[in-house]
Amino acid sequence: MTAAPGMSRRTEQCVAYVEVDCQPGKRKEVAAELATHELVVTVEITTGTADIMLTIAAANLMTLSHYLLDHLGGMESVLRTRARIATKIYTEGSKWRLLDLPEDTLKTLERLRPEPEPDRHDEVVSMTQDVQRVAGLLTVNGRASYAELAAETGLSPTTVRRHVSKLLGSGMLVPRTDVAAELSGSPVQVYLWADAPVEGLPATARTISQLRQVRLCTTVSSAPSMLLCAWLHTVEEVHRLELAIANRLPQVRIVDRLVVLRTVKRMGRLLDTHGRAIGVVPINIWDDTLDHQARPSPGP
Repeated sequence: MTAAPGMSRRTEQCVAYVEVDCQPGKRKEVAAELATHELVVTVEITTGTADIMLTIAAANLMTLSHYLLDHLGGMESVLRTRARIATKIYTEGSKWRLLDLPEDTLKTLERLRPEPEPDRHDEVVSMTQDVQRVAGLLTVNGRASYAELAAETGLSPTTVRRHVSKLLGSGMLVPRTDVAAELSGSPVQVYLWADAPVEGLPATARTISQLRQVRLCTTVSSAPSMLLCAWLHTVEEVHRLELAIANRLPQVRIVDRLVVLRTVKRMGRLLDTHGRAIGVVPINIWDDTLDHQARPSPGP
């Protein structure tokens, strides 16, 4: 359970999805290194047109650009990268539900869900050092109490509660619970890049988000215009999902697919080959603190 970076309307906070191509035989090595980076919240080894899929969160475009250009672009074993920045996330992991739960269980869980924080997505949150420290602790332990956060930061419980309320209420942090994919009943993870007419893009994304298999649906700033991630029972279901989308939304065209072979890191958690958490890298979206080594310029 963690608190993951969100996309608040009144901040510069941004999320990018990056496809990485590596030198032959270097996928696992590159993925392991990328998993240690605080801005890279999720690392997945994939098959298809990319070797690795990254989800990167940053406080603003400058921080993201610094990481992409000065670090990721300079890694020796990385051949190519293709980054697409999210313009709006319509659904993501915090809203996803296990597909195999009985309907009565799902209804019970919905009744037990705590009341959401007041929606203050237009509120501007000043990201002081104290607020960043509280946010960083929540990315490690989403269950941390106000008293525990206060003890860790040296702040009063009242101050901590105010900071947490603003972070969650503004949408800058999103509480979520993740499970091992292999144990979820939906072990096959697939990314689909899709195109749709821009005039109906928001309605199209909302409709796709309602499909129970879809865990992520976001519009992005470059072609193709949408990315969705689905958790499925079998690989064969990939085409059934595409057929369901085509029947419901004939204007949508699937242009590429990536199947996840192994998730190395998900929302800060380092995972073993069975998808179980074995470590954590605190998410820090505010500073690209990595040492950068510029790639040497080519000769004349």
